[in-house]
This record gives sequence, structure tokens and C-alpha cells, in this order.
Amino acid sequence: MIIQRQSFIRPFIFSLLVVSVTSSKVLHLLQHAASLPGGQFALYFPTFFILETLLYVAAWGLLFKFTGIKSFLGTVVTVAITSLSFILSSSQIGFYFVTGSEIRWDAATAVGNDPEGRKLMLSGLRSFLGAAGTLLLISWLLKYWIYILIGHWMSALFSAKPEKGDEEGIMVSPQRRSRAARLTQFWTICAAVVIGLLRLNRPQVPYNHMSETIPFSFFRALGSRPSERHQTGDQAFPLAELIDEPYWEGPHDHFKGWTPGKPDSNAKKDRSAWSYGNLPPGFERWSEGESDRDEGDSVTPDGNGTSQNNIYSPVDDPLRITNLDREMLEPVARALKNHRVPITHVVLVLMESARKDIFPFKAGSHLHEMILSSYNTKDPEVLQRVNAKLSHLTPNAEKLTGETSGLSIYNMSSPSSGGWNDNTEPGMGGINVNGILTGSSLSFKSAVMNYCGTGPLPVNFMDEVNSQNYQPCIMQIFELFNKLKENSTKKDTMNHKPETGLEHIHDRNWSSVFLQSITGLYDEQDKLNNQMGFQKAIYREEIGQQSAKYYHEDMEEINYFGYPEYEIYPYLRDVVNNTIENNERLFLSHFTSTTHHPWGTPSAYHQEQYFAGDGLMAKHEDINKYLNAVRYVDTWLGDMMKVLDEAGIANETLVVFVGDHGQAFTEDAPVSGTYENGHISNFRIPLVFRHPLLPALQITANATSMSVVPTILDLLVNSGSLNEIDSSAALDLVNEYEGQSLVRPYQATHNGRQAWNFGIINPGGTMLSVGSAAVPYRLILPLAEDFQYIFSDLDTDPNELSPLRGWSLEELISHVQRQHGDKAGKWLVDAEKVGKWWIGEQKRLWNYR
Repeated sequence: MIIQRQSFIRPFIFSLLVVSVTSSKVLHLLQHAASLPGGQFALYFPTFFILETLLYVAAWGLLFKFTGIKSFLGTVVTVAITSLSFILSSSQIGFYFVTGSEIRWDAATAVGNDPEGRKLMLSGLRSFLGAAGTLLLISWLLKYWIYILIGHWMSALFSAKPEKGDEEGIMVSPQRRSRAARLTQFWTICAAVVIGLLRLNRPQVPYNHMSETIPFSFFRALGSRPSERHQTGDQAFPLAELIDEPYWEGPHDHFKGWTPGKPDSNAKKDRSAWSYGNLPPGFERWSEGESDRDEGDSVTPDGNGTSQNNIYSPVDDPLRITNLDREMLEPVARALKNHRVPITHVVLVLMESARKDIFPFKAGSHLHEMILSSYNTKDPEVLQRVNAKLSHLTPNAEKLTGETSGLSIYNMSSPSSGGWNDNTEPGMGGINVNGILTGSSLSFKSAVMNYCGTGPLPVNFMDEVNSQNYQPCIMQIFELFNKLKENSTKKDTMNHKPETGLEHIHDRNWSSVFLQSITGLYDEQDKLNNQMGFQKAIYREEIGQQSAKYYHEDMEEINYFGYPEYEIYPYLRDVVNNTIENNERLFLSHFTSTTHHPWGTPSAYHQEQYFAGDGLMAKHEDINKYLNAVRYVDTWLGDMMKVLDEAGIANETLVVFVGDHGQAFTEDAPVSGTYENGHISNFRIPLVFRHPLLPALQITANATSMSVVPTILDLLVNSGSLNEIDSSAALDLVNEYEGQSLVRPYQATHNGRQAWNFGIINPGGTMLSVGSAAVPYRLILPLAEDFQYIFSDLDTDPNELSPLRGWSLEELISHVQRQHGDKAGKWLVDAEKVGKWWIGEQKRLWNYR
């Protein structure tokens, strides 16, 4: 066979298509091969390539079997399909090398439609270009081999007789139909029949997903909404025996009772005095007409999609367990006695990708052991130098939490000048809560929980901005207090309580301000913050303008989102000082950002090498950059606290530090990042209620950050920091929330019911984490057929190094019962039922359509 020089174009196009699509499929199969028994994988292996084979045959025909205008059109179509397949395959391979995970095209297109999201995608450009270059090189080297191989098969299969010279200049010797050709046809037909029978008889899960082929999977994703494909189960609560009438509870004081399923439980009830009049946004269900609506009445959705056909009722919530009837933790109650802990201001610091094991970093943790093991030595001098370096990682987190890293014995140097000097008296400083899990590994869904005490909407990305929060957010509650002051002043009904010594703060109005140094446009964060009730917000878009008050020419963008935290330092100082000058009360929230991928720090910032060098840094590069970002943010948090000290308000400010989610690396799990990764390192987060006049307490509660708002309200009321009317409203409202107060003993069970914890897994609509405060078990519940069920016991495997997996619940239950017993198997059955019910219930509460 003679191949002329000008014949490379179409063979190369065809080779690029074959190499791109086949590489994508091989990677796809390798990611799932370990999840199946070897025999089954081998048996059904040929069925995985049906679509690829048909695609290659069609492309061959379009490229080589037509002449004239048909040849031109066939080439155009094939080039388009090849180009798309090449881009998609390069993206998939590049994404895998960055995260270890599979890319989902519906999620990728959603991110790509966001201008700020495109910057996030471009951060993986280097891995994409590397994959693309590799595919191009392999395709070029194999272009004639693939052409000859497929050409001979097609010729034998269809008795094709290639011309001696076609327009590509490819000349082949004419061959007559032979015995070899007949054999090829016979075996091809036999293979097709066998593969067809296997395809018809194989299970749908997970083999349909494993058979997905680029570019068909891409077009399928574009044409469907994942949230519509997910099963949510029956909306009837699945554990009905636990909510029967014998367990119902009557109302008393501010507790409204608990009677789920009672026919008249939604009937009109007496309303508190505070709920009349002009209420701010967030209180629609208390407004005039809402309580008068007859059960079953419907509301016509408005053009903005913010109508509330469904509302949340704590009386009807079958999962709600309250601990407000229990006494406060004794040290807290003692400190609050006689109103010795004023809370004039509240600051909430939402910390990006803040793992609990780095707040503070601790000796003996899994991460600490990974760092030491990278040095592959037991030389005490080497390990001492490493520990000395690590002791400087999170000194301010140690002060804020009251926890020691266990590494201070290695820190022989004096504290750096300019650091935060915590003047809190010994034994004081606030409450550090261990055991807290985020309710979502997507930042802004987590924010909804922290600010509003609600569960997030279990669909991909931030559809919350198109609905209405089913609970008032803390900023809206403070605005309610402002409204109540206006009404009370007119009626002259304020301050009926005996004097507490804190009356000087009761009459002040609240202002709410949000600060961050990065963009506020990503994933519609600016709309969300406005919807939740922030009166003012400052983002990169404001501080980056030349007209900005503190703009300077050398402002450095450290990542695709914006500037380092210190660019908002003067704005933070202004907000605090203006609050004092205006005699107001401040709710200030700040979102850190440096610990977000790609973990960039200012160019002048010194980068430490925590893992061993000598070639290992490439392996640990990402987590090493993350640790440097952690150190940078830790210093920043200390400087934030200095602002409060210098303004003289530290002793009257409650500062809440909470992580939005964690951050998994390859040192923790097979898949890095939060995207479709339910690993526990993405969910354990710090939570601290910092106040210099509160006792230093270490408490443990297997809860979620849904408890932040109830705890703040509980502290405001019982510290005497609210007037009589505001306190009454706060006591009513704290009984409305699903979360428990963390300054009271946490109720893990009540009358046989468990305090369930749910966690949305980024991007929101594909997987759900289900846990319980009553047991150490954890279930990753798939909401689509292309994910496995995953079970772990955090008592025996706290870092989830060896979770159990199954493609069906039945398969997983059998594994769990063998290793963990029937109790764990029974819990798994209940967890799956409750998880599916919760998915549907959240969509109902958010009025999601």
C-alpha cells in the first residue's frame, strides 16, 4: 500500500476522533473499574464500546465514502464532531489530573455561563493544554495505523474496493472478496449478536453510566435538568411510627408545641404582639393575611418566583428536636448571670475552605502525620525542625479556640512583632464547638445555613436566589428589632423590665454590613446577600475602582476572584469606627477567600515548604500552597481582632468563626476538592463563639452550622442585650428554627427520634451526606444513577480511609452488616429513607418548581 505525502489530513481527523473518544472512555472506565467485581467488569466490557464503534463507522463513511459536495459536507460534519470530542476529552482528562474526579457537563456549562465562573474554569488551563497536546501528538503518530486498521476492517466487512487513487492520494492494491473477508463478516456478526444480548441483559446501574460516550453524554447533559431526574421518594414521612400522637407535645411559654400530622396543626393561632404591623422582608408568614389563609389555599406565583405556597412550621416538622427547654450550660449561665456579658455587636466570619483540623493545626492529626511521613525519617532533629515550622501555622486559631496545637514546645522563637496580643483573662474567651459539620460543600449554600438557619436547596448551584428563604435571616431579625423600636417609641412602651445595666445599648439601631476582598458576582452572591438582608456590601468591584476611597496602584490580584484580605482592612476599620460614631449596633460579616483554590498569596508573602522536598513537592504542591494560605489567613484573623481591640469594643462583641466547608486533597482521599466529593474532610468545620467575657469551653456536638442563628439569639436574650420587646420576639423566633442552641446540652435523641444531619455535596443536586447525632455512621446518598452509596463509621474510621461502597442500597447493606452489625444495617435503611424524604421536603419549603 502506497501512501502519498498529501494524504494526512483526513486520516489525522479520523485518528484524532478515535484517540479522543477512546481516551475519554478508557479514563471513564478506569475510574469505575474498582467498584465492580472483576468477572462482571470483564463480562460486560465489550458493551461499553457500542456507541464508540458506531461513531467511528459513521465518521469513516463521512470522510472516505463520498465524493464531490457530499465529501465536503461529510468532512465538515466530522471535523465539527472531532473538534468537540477533542475539547471535551481534553477537559475531562485535565479535570481528572487536577481533582481525580469526573467532570459533569451540566455543571460545567452552568459554571461556564457565569463570567466569574469562567475564570474558575481557566485556572485549569495548564492541565487542559497538557492533555490536549498529548492527544494531538498520539493522534498524529497513529493516524496512518488507525486508518489502515479501520480501512481493512471496513473493506472486509462491506466488501469495499478502494480505488487505486482517491482525492487524498491514498493508493491501495485492489483485493477480491476472499475467505478472510467472509470470516471477518462472520465474526463481526457473531460479536454483534453476543454484545447485543449482553447489552440487553446487563443491569442498568452502573453499566448505563459506564457506557456513556463523548460527545453523546455532553448533548444529553445539555438537554436535561439533573434535579428533575433525581428521585426524591414519597413525601410522607417514612418513619411514621415515631411521630404518632402519643409523642405529640403541647405548647408552653414560647414553645409552640410539636404535633406533626395533626389535622388542625396549621390552623390560625394567636399571634404575638411583635408580629403585627410593618414587618421587614423575611417575615412574610407572620404578616397580615398569612395567618388568615385557610389550609389548602394556594398562592399564584409572581413574576419573580418568590411566592410562598409552602411555609415552614416547627409544629409540623417531624425531624425537629429542640433543646431550648434544657438549662444552659452551667459555666455559660453563671457568666450571663446579672448581665455581665454585654453583646452590643455581632461579627460573623465565614472562613473559606476551613478544615477543622487546621483551626488550629494539631499534632497527631492525620494531616500532621502525612507531613512527617513525607520526610521518611525518624531523625528527631529533622522532625523537630518540621514541627517548629508547623507551630507557626495557626497561632491565632489556637487563641480563638482555646485549643493547643501540641507543637508550641518546638517553637523557640519569640512572637512576631505586630501580632495579635490576646488580653483575655485565663479561663475566658468563648465557646469552641467540636464535631460540627457543614450543611453544604458549596460555599453560598453553606452561607444560607449560617445566616438564615435553613437547610439549603438540594439542586445544582444557587437556585436559592430565585426563591425566598423559608426562615428569616439574622440580618432580617436585626432589622425587625429596628422596626419594633420605631413602633415602641411611638407608643412609649419600651423598657418595662427592671434595669439591667445594659439599657444604654437597647435603644440603638442595628446596621448590617458585608465585607470581602473578592468578587461578589460569582454565583449571584450579590443577589443572595441582598435577599438575605444585608444593608451594605463591599466587594472587589467596589474597592478595585480608581475612585474607591483606599484604591492604590499596586493592588495585586492573587487569584481569579480578586484581592487578598488586607485590601479591605481600611474599610473594616471604617465600618467599626462609623458604627461607634453613629451610636449604632453592628452586625458585620466577612468572608475570607485566600484559602480557596488556587491558594494564591501575595507575591511578597514568604512561602514555607511543609512537606519534604527532593521531588515530593510536586506531589504535595496543592496542599502545601493551601497550608501557606492558611497561615496567611490566620494572621489576618488576628489583625481583625486587633481592630476590635483598638476600637475598644472587643469586650462587647460576639465574634462567630465558622467554616463554609472543608477541603479534601489527594493526601486525604482518592478525589481532591469539594466537587462531587462527599469525603469527611470536606465537611468537618470549625465553629467558635468568641467573647472575652464568656468562659472558655470546649464542647462537642454532632451538629451542623444550622445551629449558628439559634445560638446567637439565645446568647442575645440571656445576656440581657435586648430590650423587652426584642427579647420577646427573639424568644419566639428561636423556637422557629430547626437547629438547636449550642449553649445548652445538645439533644442527640428524643423519644426514639434522632437528630439527623444533612449535607449537600457540591454542586448540590447529585449527592447528599446523611448523618445523625445519635450514631457515628455516615451515608453518602446518590441522587443519580452514576454515583455509589458510601457508608462509613467515624468512630472506627475517623478519616474515612476505608469506607464501604455499593451500587445499590442492598449491596451496601450486606457489606455493612458483615463488618458493622445489624444495628448499622438498620440505620442505613432509615438514613436512606429519611434522606430522600428530606430532599423532597426542602424543595417543598423552598417552593422549588
